[in-house]
Parts: sequence; C-alpha cells; structure tokens
Amino acid sequence: MALSPERQQVLQAELDRLVARLDAPELLWASGYFAGLASAGGQALPQSVPANEADAAATLTLWYGTETGNGRGVAERLAAQARAQGWAVDLASLADIQPRRITKLKLLVLVISTHGEGDPPEEAEAFYKLMTSDRAPKLDGLNFAVFALGDSSYPDFCQVGRDLDTALERAGAHRILDRVDCDVDLDASEDVWQPRILEAVTPLLEPTKATQPRLQVVRDSAIPASAAMVHGRRNPFTAELLEVSPLTVSPSAKSVHHLALSLEGSGLSYQPGDSLGVWPSHAPHLVDEILERTGLNGDEAVERGGETRPLVEWLTHRLELTQVARPFVERYAELGGVTQLAELLEDRNAFAAWCKTRQVADVIDEYPCELNADPFVSCLRAIAPRLYSIASSPLVDEDEVHLTVKLEGGETDNRLRAGAASWQLTRSLRPGDGLPVYVEANPNFRLPEGGETPVIMIGPGTGVAPFRAFVEHRAALGHGGKNWLFFGEQHRQTDFLYQLEWLRHLREGTLSRLSVAFSRDQADKVYVQHRLAEQGREVFDWLESGAHVYICGSGQGMAKDVHRALAGVIAEHAGVSAEVAEERLAEMKSAGRYKKEVY
Repeated sequence: MALSPERQQVLQAELDRLVARLDAPELLWASGYFAGLASAGGQALPQSVPANEADAAATLTLWYGTETGNGRGVAERLAAQARAQGWAVDLASLADIQPRRITKLKLLVLVISTHGEGDPPEEAEAFYKLMTSDRAPKLDGLNFAVFALGDSSYPDFCQVGRDLDTALERAGAHRILDRVDCDVDLDASEDVWQPRILEAVTPLLEPTKATQPRLQVVRDSAIPASAAMVHGRRNPFTAELLEVSPLTVSPSAKSVHHLALSLEGSGLSYQPGDSLGVWPSHAPHLVDEILERTGLNGDEAVERGGETRPLVEWLTHRLELTQVARPFVERYAELGGVTQLAELLEDRNAFAAWCKTRQVADVIDEYPCELNADPFVSCLRAIAPRLYSIASSPLVDEDEVHLTVKLEGGETDNRLRAGAASWQLTRSLRPGDGLPVYVEANPNFRLPEGGETPVIMIGPGTGVAPFRAFVEHRAALGHGGKNWLFFGEQHRQTDFLYQLEWLRHLREGTLSRLSVAFSRDQADKVYVQHRLAEQGREVFDWLESGAHVYICGSGQGMAKDVHRALAGVIAEHAGVSAEVAEERLAEMKSAGRYKKEVY
C-alpha cells in the first residue's frame, strides 16, 4: 500500500533523527533488521530484553560521558556489536542516569572522557563526584571495565578515567579488563579493545543466549545500495568547498572566515547543535620543512600499523605535526638520546607550557638528532579529526553545511606554525576543492522542542556559530519563542561576526534581543558576562518564564565566568544565597534548560 506524502514526511523525519546517531556498521545492521521485519509481515523480530526486565546478571550496561561525542560513538558501536550477539544491552549517557543506580548493576562498561584540566564531561559530573567521594556506595557484586578517552597534549591525560577506574575498584567492584587510555586517534585503540571487552563479558552474558536468538543480518541482496554508502568518522564524505569569505576585516588581530560546503549526494543529515568533523591535511610547506630538518627522503616507503606508504604521505595526511604531545616527546627523546627533553618531561607544569608553544618541527629544530624514517613515523601520533560547530540550518541551506573558522597561528619568517585544519580551511582550499568530512551528532545541545520556549544564547567569538544555526532554524520553522543573543569580541568595527545577519534578524523579529560586548573598544574591558550582569533583571525574568540557556565557546575562562554571572543574577534577583543559586542552575541543567558546548 502506497504511503501518503504526509506519512512519508513524518517517517523521513523520524528516520533522519535515528540515522544521525548511527555509523556505517550500525546502519547495515538496521537495514537488515528492517528488511527482515518487512519479510515477516511487520511482526517484530526477537529483541534484547529491556534492561529493567532482564536478569541484571545477563545485561551489559554501557554508560558513557562525553564532551565531543567520541565517547558516545565508542559506546554505541560496542552496543551494536553486543546486540548482534543477542545480548541485552542498557546503553545510556551519564546525564540520563541516577548515579546510585550503579548499586543495582552486575556488569558495567564505562566509556568516559577527560576534558580541560582533568575535568569530567559536564554530563558525568554528578556520577564522578559520587564515585570519588566518601559517599561512594559499596559495589562488591559489580564487574566492570573502563575505556578512557583523553588528549595526551594535556598533562591530565585520561585523568577522569583513571580516577573512576580506581574508585570502582576501591568500592569493591571486580575489574574484568584493564583500563584502556585512548588518545585522540581513538580508532586503533578501539579496534583492539572492542573484541577484547566482548570476550571478557561473554561468560557473564551467556545466560541470555538461550533466550535471545541471534539476529542474522540480511545479506547484500536485501540491503539497500545506499546503506553501504553511509558516511561517518571512518568513512568520511568528500565535500566540495563552495565558499570562503572573511568575517573579520583589517586591522583585526584575528582572521575568521565563513565557509560553505556541499553535502549533496552524501546522505548526511544534521540538526542545529551538531558538529562537522573535518579530517585535515598538512600544508606541503610544513611537510617540506620537516623533511629538510630530518634529512629524510619523502619517497621512502614506511610501514606503520600494517600499512606501507611513502613518508611524505604519512606526514601529509596521516600523522600529527601541529600538536606536541607527551608520547611523541618521550619517544623522540629516547630515539635521539636527548637528555634535556627527558629532564623537561619530569616537570609536569613546565612541560605543559612548553608544549603549547611548539609543533613537531620546533622540537626537531631545537633538539636535532639523527633519525631513520621508520622509528620517526612510529613516534608520531596519528592525526585526529577537528570538530567545528555547524553554523547553518538544514531547512535554510539544503545540501549545504556552514562553518565559522578562526585561523590559529600563521606564517612568520617563512615558517608555518598554524592549526592544521584552520590553515587548510582558510588559506589552502579554494572553491571546488574537496575535504573529507562527517557529521558528529550532539543530542545534548539541541533547541527546545517547544516552539514558544524562550532561548538565551551566549556565544563570544566563533562560539556564535551554532546560534546562527539556531536562529535560522527557529525562523524557518515559524517558531514564536523569543531569542536573545549575547555576543562578544575585541572590536565592533573589525570583529563583529555576522553583523548584518543579526541586524536583519532583529528587524524581522526572529531575534528578540542582541547584547554585544566589545572588550577593546573602551578603557575597561567588557565581556559577555558583564552584559549578563548589567541586564540581570531581564535575564532573570526570561529564566523565570522557562528560557533555555546555551553557552558556546572557550571552556577555559569564558564558560566559567558566564556561569558565575548567571548564578549572580539568580542570587540577586531571586533574593537567595549563592548556594541556592547554584542549586537552581543545577536543576536547570537536569531539566535540559542549561547546556554548554565548550572547547
């Protein structure tokens, strides 16, 4: 029976929301499941028993805490493999569970990220505080394993995973597999860990196999051809660059550009709040410098991880050259017998400060040594994708995705010291060029479902990117909810990103209020947190009327300052203590009314 156009539209929207959360293997599994369901006349195929109904001893509980979405992806891929075995799986974000529910579990696999200065992801704060406190529950009957994600460029690499692994053991839980500390190049670590963890949990999940028939994936003939073409982190889509246009003007101290890329034919979909993952390549100028300083031949064939490629290809596309991380420095110091580096590694704080101002070429320049290609390649970290908040609505720019990119670093004295992706996006690529990309869904940074709900958006600098998408999307949907944007930069004349668009939205009523802070346009520096405090009465009234608050930008200073300003607004205008104000913000966060996207 043919579906009506209206029903097709509803189903398409529902499936788009599902597809945004799945990678290629999961979509293949789903396609087989739906094909089998259709052949069964619509009768549901055997499924895993819901976690609240299954024997707790026979349920694999998978909890994750993430900032960028990497942890969620690891957990979802493991869940898909476990369900393919016929096991009951309870997959949840730590934002959605009561921490003390852990006392009811028999088997837990925890996928947890570290961000900032050894901090837990925001969605995992409550769980982390409980488990690392004196109030942590006894967990003598729990079996567990931890997969920790981090960035070895930071001194507190995987610290949250380390802390929770120790805390679970201290609480009496039994570790079934040693913790894995995974760097930003997570694919290799995940590929090794996934079969090991599945093997480790198999004896604990055997009871479910008798009652859960294994789902058989329908073979290629039943799988739609498009399913095999789904693009994700491991199978990116080559997007055509359509436009690169400057958003800042001379004499700005910053170089920020607006980019538009085509997703036509990709099958990719996104929602406002999602990010675009970009796989960068290094500039030939930087690669040539490293080859010159090491004296190595770029055409030499080098093997790494079972792959053999020319050295120049490894350096251009596969290995990290613009960030200096501890593992690289440790191996480089060992290869060259560089005692000065070994001494520097012993001073944690000095080493962290040293790394921030250097790239791989600088280390080679400062501490030259004789190198062979194979060991040199082995000591470099694999390159990782860069995530950029999407600055467009799919309802406005069909088959396109827009980004707001600030150039990090630059070129001085014929030496290129810039961010790999930001240099490529703003300096190297030209319209018509291709770029490997994928969509990283962020379900924790979504617009409110209610179209009449007020929204307060706080996004200084390039943190304004997702809010361009928010305002466009609400306007396209005809939502009547009020929108208030707080934007900050250094100078109004040179740094007012998307100024004409915001003014147009104000005229059309799609933006209710615009509050700006240009820090260098007066003697005293003024930031977005100051504007929040100045307009505290109105901000509080919006909060009392149910407004959702969104913050995007630097997590090192801005986000904390804005949080303090919001707490101060609540304390002053509600007439409550600072502690009660913090509790109200925590309640807003639990209710999904207070969200952050920080980096």
